[in-house]
Amino acid sequence: MIRVFYAGLLFLLCGSFAYANPATVASWKKLAPLAALQQPEAAKVALGQALFFDRRLSGDGTVSCAVCHIPDEAFADGQKISAAYPTNKHWRHTLSLLNVAYLDIFFWDGRSRSLENQALGPIHSSFEMNLNPRFLVAKLREIPAYRQLFQAAWGGEVSIERIVAALAAFQQTLQITDAPFDRYLAGDQQALSAQAQRGAEIFFSERGGCSRCHSGSLLTNQGYYNLGIEELPALVSDPQHRTTRNFFLAELGLAEMDRDPGYYAISRRSKDLGAFRTPPLRQVEETAPYMHNGSIASLREVIEFFNRGGGDDPNKSALLKPLNLSAAEKQDLEIFLRSLTGTYQPVRAPRPPGE
Repeated sequence: MIRVFYAGLLFLLCGSFAYANPATVASWKKLAPLAALQQPEAAKVALGQALFFDRRLSGDGTVSCAVCHIPDEAFADGQKISAAYPTNKHWRHTLSLLNVAYLDIFFWDGRSRSLENQALGPIHSSFEMNLNPRFLVAKLREIPAYRQLFQAAWGGEVSIERIVAALAAFQQTLQITDAPFDRYLAGDQQALSAQAQRGAEIFFSERGGCSRCHSGSLLTNQGYYNLGIEELPALVSDPQHRTTRNFFLAELGLAEMDRDPGYYAISRRSKDLGAFRTPPLRQVEETAPYMHNGSIASLREVIEFFNRGGGDDPNKSALLKPLNLSAAEKQDLEIFLRSLTGTYQPVRAPRPPGE
C-alpha cells in the first residue's frame, strides 16, 4: 500500500487577476514531451510485480500494495480516503502510482525521498500493512519460488533492501508518455483540439497561473501549498480516523492535532501547516476524487474551487485568488486537463509465488 504521491489536484489554478502575457502563453508549446525512462531489468520487474500483488506482505495476509493502488483505477483506488489495515482507518487519499518514477519526493507530506523508502514505509506501518520487515524476509525465505525469483533478479538471497528495490523497479514501469498533450508537444498538431489548446493557454498563462505549481514537462514543481481545503467531517469526528492520525503524529514526535498538518509534520515550520505536495497531472481525469482527503469529487468541482480562489484557511497560499473565468473558459480548461490522459500497459496480478 504504497503511498506515493499527490497535495490533491493541487493547484490546477494558482492564479492572479493578471491577463495572459502572450509570451507566457506561447512558451508552453516549447515544453519537451515527457520522455520515457529506461526500463529496469526484466527479472527485477517480475519480482516486484509478484510482491506488489502478494497479500503475504501484510501482517494478516489480507492486504497487498494493489489493494489501494488498483491497476484499473489508474493505480489509485477511487475512494475519498485510503483503505487501511483491517479494523483500522486511514486519514488520507490514495495517490496514483502512474509516472511515480519521475518524482523526487513522495507521499502527500513529502516524507520520503526515494521509491525504495516509499515502498518500505507502508509495509511496517501499523495502520497499513502492519508487518515487521524482518518477519517478511523470514516468510519469503521459506518460499522456494521466491528464493528463485530473488536469485534471478539479484543473484542472492531475500533481503528487505532487495524487496523494496524490486517494488521500486516495478513502479518504474508505470509510465504514461503518450497523452494528447505529449503528442502535441512532439509535433502532432492534431493531437489537441482547438478547445484543449485554449484551455492550455489559460493553464499556462499569468491569468490562470496553474503552471506556477504545475510546471515543466511533468506538470509539477513538487512544492507544497495550503489550498484552504476543509477537513472531512468524518476525519474530525470519527475516533478511528483521529487515532490513526494522532498515532502517525506521535511517531514523528508531534503532539495530537485536530487537523492534518501536511508538510508541517516534516518541516516543523508554521508556514507549512496544511500544505501538501503538488502532484503531476497526467491521467488526472481517472484519479478522482481529488485533494489530500478526497474532498472534491470531480475535475469540474476542482476548477470551480480554484476559480473562487480556493478555500478558507488562515495559512492559505497567497497564490490563490479568484480567477473570474467564464463558463466557456472553465470548460476549455477542463478539456485541456482531460487531454493529459494517455495509455499504460495493462497489469494483472500474477499467481502468488509458491501457491
